[in-house]
Amino acid sequence: MRLSKTNLTIIGIVPIVFGLIIMYNFWTAIQALYPRGMTTYLVFDQLVAIGAAVLLGASIYWGILIYYIYLLQENEVLIQNNFSQLAGSGTKHLESAKKLINQVLADIKASEKLKSQ
Repeated sequence: MRLSKTNLTIIGIVPIVFGLIIMYNFWTAIQALYPRGMTTYLVFDQLVAIGAAVLLGASIYWGILIYYIYLLQENEVLIQNNFSQLAGSGTKHLESAKKLINQVLADIKASEKLKSQ
């Protein structure tokens, strides 16, 4: 199945938007606990940095993955075109080889007729 550029764009952007929504919910959760001095108070800055790093890393990973899918599809088209060209040239070689074999067989038959006379 070949995906269009529009489908690849949608597949690439939608998970990143979901990631932003998840990051926003994470941010609001740790913000709610921060003023109360609860468990996240001491590691608030680290949680923000970890959340941002995870979102950034996952977004980059997902973008690269979608780009690789696009490249695979483009290479598949290129390989199929090259295969068609090579198959065509292979057919030409087989036809010329068949002609040469028929010519050799005809020469052998002609030489056998000359020997028998």
